[in-house]
Amino acid sequence: MKSMYLTEIETILKSKISPKCYQMDSEIYGFHYNRTNREKFVKKIVLTVDLSLESIHYAIKNKASLIISHHGLFQEVLRNFDPHLINKLSLLSRYPISIYILNTPFIAAEGGISETIMEALYLKLDRPLYIKNSTGIKIPLGRICYPEMYPGKKTSMNLEDLLKRIKVNLDMKSISYVGVLLKEINRICIVGGNYINEYIIRKVIRKGCDCYISFNIDHYLASLARDLGLTLIEASHYNSEIMALRKLCNFFSLEFPQTEFMLFESRNPINFFA
Repeated sequence: MKSMYLTEIETILKSKISPKCYQMDSEIYGFHYNRTNREKFVKKIVLTVDLSLESIHYAIKNKASLIISHHGLFQEVLRNFDPHLINKLSLLSRYPISIYILNTPFIAAEGGISETIMEALYLKLDRPLYIKNSTGIKIPLGRICYPEMYPGKKTSMNLEDLLKRIKVNLDMKSISYVGVLLKEINRICIVGGNYINEYIIRKVIRKGCDCYISFNIDHYLASLARDLGLTLIEASHYNSEIMALRKLCNFFSLEFPQTEFMLFESRNPINFFA
């Protein structure tokens, strides 16, 4: 049986699960908060989408010594300490617990968020979509793929077929989209996180894609996609991330059975009124 030390899990995260070379510019990545001896054997680890007070309480209650989170305590440079953040820091300071942030590298990595959604939708990989960061490094942020129909179904897929599959497989109550339901879908690009802008939309079209699955669409980009004839689909940000973390939790549990891995499945902060 394998043991899990903090230095060991850091090496695995930086080299395979969430490669440091895929870091996007100055985003928060790696150890966000560390109060644990890196040579110490880690018995309990919590995985979570974000560092809500609820997730921190969960980790403390279960006596975890490490939290692996996709998102950090904050996104941008701090200008002041608001009471909400102070409450979290005060709580963390009382316990020997560390926090590791995955961020964009977990979206781009093999088996990460973009790839997990591709697999969940039973799409066939064509090639990665590379986006350069500010230093010129190409990051495989997205996945360009072909649609595949289920056995016994028709050979081509239209937008309505894809939306139904997304709704079921990603457990979504409703889906926002731009396009015509009966339009045939031939090549799809999936990019996890909030990475969508005019440059990426035009790049996706140049790569021969006629459908783009994103997780954050605004009015301007929706209008642009419509004008360019690109089908645009807004999938659930939270559902995609928790799905990838669930897979990661299972992987770690099998690889390191002496360490207990717990997934904190918080509720999606966005509600839907039907």
